[in-house]
Amino acid sequence: MKKKIIASLLVSLSVVGILPVSAQAAWKKDAYNNNVWVEAGGIKQGWNFIDNFWYYLGADGVPVTGWLQDKGDWYYMWSNGTMAYNTWMTNGGLWYYFDENGKMVTDLVKVESREYDFTNTAIILSKNIGLDNTKNIPQTAEKTVSDTYVSSVVSGEGK
Repeated sequence: MKKKIIASLLVSLSVVGILPVSAQAAWKKDAYNNNVWVEAGGIKQGWNFIDNFWYYLGADGVPVTGWLQDKGDWYYMWSNGTMAYNTWMTNGGLWYYFDENGKMVTDLVKVESREYDFTNTAIILSKNIGLDNTKNIPQTAEKTVSDTYVSSVVSGEGK
């Protein structure tokens, strides 16, 4: 009888020992009702991969939104704080493309069956690569993200 009790205790303890322990990381509300990412060590800052999305958290732990410049590269953070990637975005009537790493493309890029040239800061050119794929993506633009119309820019510290 003692052996059965001891065996069941050992099984119970081993199962409890392999259960995941909470990292105590969660979104919390600050005094201004902003979402702040908090982990065991306190408020997080900079680039953080949370729930399968990249966020850039400011010094106060609040996700940055809008344009972000980090190490010379431009990123766009949606209104919920997640980073734009593999997507087109229009801002002020101008079009931008963000690659798989979230960086705004500034050279040649192939998207679906079209190639886009972002090397000229004044013009975005598109040429058909193979398929007859027409989209509502403009062929030219007059400004880039570096122009003065960008009103809300945050500078990052590194990803």
